[in-house]
Amino acid sequence: MSAYHPSTRHVMISRGALGLSLLLAFTAMAAPVRAAEPAAPADPASATEEQRADAKARYEQGVAAYSAGRYKDAVDLFLAADKILPSAPLSFNIARAYEKLGDDSGALRFYRDYLRRKPDAENAADVQALVKRFEERLRSKGVQQLTILSTPAGATVALDGSPVGVTPATLDLPPGQHHVTLMLRGYSDTERDLEVPADHALDVALELTPSVEPPPQPAAPVAAPASNQPAAPAEKSSGFGVWPYVTLGAGALTLAGSLTFELMRRGAESDAKDAKTQVEYKQHYDDMVSRRTTARVLLGVGGALAVTGGVLLAIELAGSSESKASVARLGLVPTAGGAVGSIAGSF
Repeated sequence: MSAYHPSTRHVMISRGALGLSLLLAFTAMAAPVRAAEPAAPADPASATEEQRADAKARYEQGVAAYSAGRYKDAVDLFLAADKILPSAPLSFNIARAYEKLGDDSGALRFYRDYLRRKPDAENAADVQALVKRFEERLRSKGVQQLTILSTPAGATVALDGSPVGVTPATLDLPPGQHHVTLMLRGYSDTERDLEVPADHALDVALELTPSVEPPPQPAAPVAAPASNQPAAPAEKSSGFGVWPYVTLGAGALTLAGSLTFELMRRGAESDAKDAKTQVEYKQHYDDMVSRRTTARVLLGVGGALAVTGGVLLAIELAGSSESKASVARLGLVPTAGGAVGSIAGSF
């Protein structure tokens, strides 16, 4: 492969009887054809010196990789250079590298891209012959190549209902009918039924239409009530809620505890009567007194809770319109003989 020479505008290599040239022309990038890659600069002529130097370095690395037979590396490096500074000759180089790899689809895609970028190329007839050859190879495999382009680029492509990429998108498909949908934010969805021929590749270029957003509707003003109309009644208080039931439940549990300690008191009393020594009698007697006190306290507390819960539940069920129990306070004071309870509030 020929090396890069700054004074040479096009570097060519003979390709046998076809007389086809491998266009490794970095200086041609000074005035490139508009790129098909969506990531390419919108105006390559405005590329900075740093971008040009980066593209040149990747191009030269691609040339070296191609010369060394590392065709996959050459493809990657040529693609990287083309992404920075697009050029039709680079599409040709990529196609040649794919051809060396035996990738018929990749070679066809970039030979077609080369002709799309530079339809008036001097070697256009030779490249068309190559395109025909690879189209025939794809046909023998039962597929054909479809390229979907859009203005603007970068639209999501859905083929037969399934997303397959973004424009420009090149696909190998079974020949026949297919349905294409393009979607891009800010543009109306564009749909097209098409038929992929069996004998040649197909380009489909679609122009997207900006979507028309409806103007935002002002919020309807909230009408104020007329001065001669009574104000809406305030929402009634929700009452005590679950507290009556909670209080009743707590009272029931406390009374059950009182009953348990009472049974334990009787057991301790029986054990005291059957004690054979003074020490055993004293121990059982103390247990009896302690359990009796606990049972009485629990009985008093449980009774107070049960009564309180019953009162609250009765008030809740009564549903009196005058019931405004915004705050209800329950006070319980354990005593030696039980508990003293009080409830305060507005009912």
